[in-house]
Amino acid sequence: MAKTSKELVDHANKHIETISVEAAKLALDDPKVTFVDLRDIREIGAEGMIPGAFHMPRGMTEFWVDPNSPYYKKIFESDHKFVFYCNKGWRSALATHAAQDVGLKNVCHIEGGFTKWAAEKGQITEKPSGKSPAEKEGIYALLPFVVNPENIARFENGKVRIGDRRQYPFKKDYVTCESVDEVAQAIKDMVTQGSGPWMAAVNAMRIVANDGPAALKAARDTLVATRPTNTAMSLRLDEVLEAADLAEAQGTSVDDAIKNRIEAIKNTIYDNYALRARAMADLIEDGDGILTMCFGEAGFLLSLALAARDGKKLTCYAPETRPYLQGAKLTAPSIHELGIDVNLITDNMPAHIMSEGNIQKYITAADLITVDGHVCNKIGTYQNAISAHAHDIPYFAFAWGRDDNKKTASDIVIEERDPAEIRQALGQPTTIDVIGARYPTFDITPPKYVAGVVTVLGVLSPYTLKNYKTW
Repeated sequence: MAKTSKELVDHANKHIETISVEAAKLALDDPKVTFVDLRDIREIGAEGMIPGAFHMPRGMTEFWVDPNSPYYKKIFESDHKFVFYCNKGWRSALATHAAQDVGLKNVCHIEGGFTKWAAEKGQITEKPSGKSPAEKEGIYALLPFVVNPENIARFENGKVRIGDRRQYPFKKDYVTCESVDEVAQAIKDMVTQGSGPWMAAVNAMRIVANDGPAALKAARDTLVATRPTNTAMSLRLDEVLEAADLAEAQGTSVDDAIKNRIEAIKNTIYDNYALRARAMADLIEDGDGILTMCFGEAGFLLSLALAARDGKKLTCYAPETRPYLQGAKLTAPSIHELGIDVNLITDNMPAHIMSEGNIQKYITAADLITVDGHVCNKIGTYQNAISAHAHDIPYFAFAWGRDDNKKTASDIVIEERDPAEIRQALGQPTTIDVIGARYPTFDITPPKYVAGVVTVLGVLSPYTLKNYKTW
């Protein structure tokens, strides 16, 4: 019989040691005690941490603690007592129990977690000041204009300003939205794509920050409906809604909570971009010809930039990507801005270019990846993956990780846009109105055509992605 999360936590608490905040305070000065923070780095960035704590993401507990794991951390070799904590004491209960199961003996967790620690005036420090992955790689200096976060979407004077990618590269312009509905319409109208929809969406939540929980929930639902296939948007909106609900319950500023969570998400996202870009850049070889599809966003572009900075000469091929021409208008100019050779091609040319021997790697983004490794991305990705497979060219997909709500391809809802968009190009009719048309926005590539998924943990097999917590 399936168990609820509460039952799992209750079960764990029966088998582990739980200490009070007062006991934890006394242990803080003990050199033989190590505190372990299990929270997300966004929580740490927004709320601080217990001084001297070691950060271990909850999803990595078993892998970092188990001495037989390839990801084992030597800090757990010591004879220290380990004190785990999270926000409320739920994740830490499960993590403490899991750590015991893989052999860590001297471990406990704090009752009530960091929330209770802060309420009882425990010492708090800011996150350690070491360079983040984004700072380490110097990515902000490398980012092309269109993927600089300030040029994607931002909240300004009570409104959301969204970079209008429909006008780029001919014009750098913005669409200003005064309501959640206007932001939703801008997303539907393809003002922005890639990471743009979720960045616009989370900022839209600030418009209704002070209108109460019901308004925030309604805003979230309105925004998610604009991109039903976009996992990143729903995840980020849920994080913002969680921060708002917590602030509401604590009687603190909801707008400040949303603002801080957005900033923390952005920092995490760009650290994520940096880690994935480095993993892919190390696989790119000098002289490679690289095919992409649609607009791969910052992770893909940064992998090219880092490879070029490492001294590798590249040639890229960007399909124009009908009907909105993201490849022609966004990808090709951005690669050119990086100083890398790029050739624009039509969407029906990739197989021929491969047959000439000009392509060594096929690299795209992924709107989502199922638990069993199917890659959902811009329509056209699948046919190129088949061609790449036929020519022994590896296909790599950049992804935040798997979508645990999508077990397999049949769980994905493919967005069908207005077929009228296919009967025109840049506003000019290409056929007569009575001709039937279809516009499925995405397609699904089976894992057998995917050489690797580019994650913060490195390049993983689509078949084993389900074994890792990558986001």
